[in-house]
Amino acid sequence: MWGGWLIVIASAPDIDYLVPALNSRAHHGIRITHSVTFSLILPLCTAVILYLAGKRGRELMALSACASLAGLSHLVLDFLVGVTPRPLLWPLSAATFASPVGILPSAGKLHLSNYYFYRNLIIEVGVLAPLAFVASGLYRGKTSVQNWIKIILLLIIAGSFIVWSLSLSR
Repeated sequence: MWGGWLIVIASAPDIDYLVPALNSRAHHGIRITHSVTFSLILPLCTAVILYLAGKRGRELMALSACASLAGLSHLVLDFLVGVTPRPLLWPLSAATFASPVGILPSAGKLHLSNYYFYRNLIIEVGVLAPLAFVASGLYRGKTSVQNWIKIILLLIIAGSFIVWSLSLSR
């Protein structure tokens, strides 16, 4: 259940596709939902609810940190696409930021018959899944020689997908 909630938090900035009042057309072309402020609203609410539910100390800090990282992960991944500038500092500033280099491909048109959607999804999974396994293994302290070989192989796989992504036209 917690993992599912973290996915909801990470996906929340795309609510502007569903709620017209949050859409960029309602905000002079700025996707306000793709700001640090907006991305931390659900994590903050989650921390408050966890506190009210009796979570305290390290457990509250760890769960709140997970929720905050999930909220910010959407911005990081969008930044790594490097296509569309995002108003990261909104409402303090309307300035937008974009990565000069797209490491991940854009989703393209979200349609089931779109070839590029599937190709780009494969590339994103090819980059992110190996990195997630590496991070998980390092977090768990699995540092035997055999595990280091796995880590190196996973990094090579992720690197191969990054090279593929960098070769795409933007």
